[in-house]
Amino acid sequence: MRDVGAEVLGLQPLPLFRRGPAAEVETDPGALLPGGGLRKFAWKVLDKAAADGIAYHEAAYGPGHGKDAAGRAFALERDSGTTRLFFVWLPGALAGRLSRGALTAPLNFHVLFHPPTYETEYTGSRPYWRGRLRADGVPYYVKLGIRYLCNDFKGVAHHVMAVTERDPNLAYVVPVADVAGNFADLLTPAGMLGALGDVYRALTTSLKGPAQFDRIGAVMLSAYSRSGDRLVQLMRQVGRTPFFTEHLTQWNGFDINLGDNDAQRLPELARLWTATRQWAQLNRRARAYLYTSYRSHYNQCLADPEPGGRGWTDRADLDLEDVSWSDGPAQKVRGQARGVASEAYGSDARFGLVCLPVSFFRFYLQNHDQNGNVVIVGNQQRGWHDGDYDIGRAHGHGLFLRGMMSHALAHADPLFFTPKATR
Repeated sequence: MRDVGAEVLGLQPLPLFRRGPAAEVETDPGALLPGGGLRKFAWKVLDKAAADGIAYHEAAYGPGHGKDAAGRAFALERDSGTTRLFFVWLPGALAGRLSRGALTAPLNFHVLFHPPTYETEYTGSRPYWRGRLRADGVPYYVKLGIRYLCNDFKGVAHHVMAVTERDPNLAYVVPVADVAGNFADLLTPAGMLGALGDVYRALTTSLKGPAQFDRIGAVMLSAYSRSGDRLVQLMRQVGRTPFFTEHLTQWNGFDINLGDNDAQRLPELARLWTATRQWAQLNRRARAYLYTSYRSHYNQCLADPEPGGRGWTDRADLDLEDVSWSDGPAQKVRGQARGVASEAYGSDARFGLVCLPVSFFRFYLQNHDQNGNVVIVGNQQRGWHDGDYDIGRAHGHGLFLRGMMSHALAHADPLFFTPKATR
């Protein structure tokens, strides 16, 4: 695996790297932590006393969370496999320890699966990943990786702001999938561990530090939207192997879509939940958090035993009509109700379920019907919205990743963070 930051700098349509004083390729800290802060959810998503019933707020980059917290970004390529491009972020303190050979334990990882690249901008951007779409000259695979690393979804900012009194103790990895492979080479325990081992060694090489360990540490996996089936496929292989008993520590599902309708989705979700219960019996550190707009998903998981065996002891249901509204005129309009939101956790909070229904959002998603006409899914007259989450910029479906990643990270095993005094 080799560092291709210079090549990405030459291709990228979005900021990530820049030229330093000696013309060297360096990370642009403003790209990793764009703007002045992060909009995120609190420890609990629902709050009847909050506007619209959600504990959603701005977390500003204050002292200690500005440029110095931005860390380092890397673009790495491997010669084999169908997934060959990896965007990686390291917190600054962790990058320093890697370069000095001062890690006290194997490196931990958080890996995010992006949705499949079926759209024409990807199928037309050949060769993968250096290709550009002829119509506009944009290298869409590179753009995709940067979007999920830091730009659109503010992934790096979520890691920095999730637990502000501690530093992230992990490498955040966004592998970029070729349309033909769709992460196929990462969907076995051996494939995932092999790829992350390659990333670890490539990072030590880029930072000119020694490879202290011959294995990686803990692994967190996240899936968003239609990449949920990637998580299902990997979890269906659960067993007494080191990946499941020693490495995998948490999975997060951000509004994962496992089919075109409930007849397809619910059996796949049941397989994922069954595998999660089996995994929890093998690994006492196991954690899982499902965030969904589908009431059927929430109800099915809630009806099954809590994977840790302790029961769903911390539950809340909130009628989203029965809260203060930030959009007063919308409340007076007759039409669809915003619905009921719910969240549930086990007694030790290692497993969690959150449901914000489609009916809560004015613009949940933009689809096309069989004739190609644009169809806006959502509660267009009475749904919640703001300037950052309207169609044309973003949408409610995206809020599950844009707003809730820090929630999942804040509930993670403490091994994924370290006291700020530790260097």
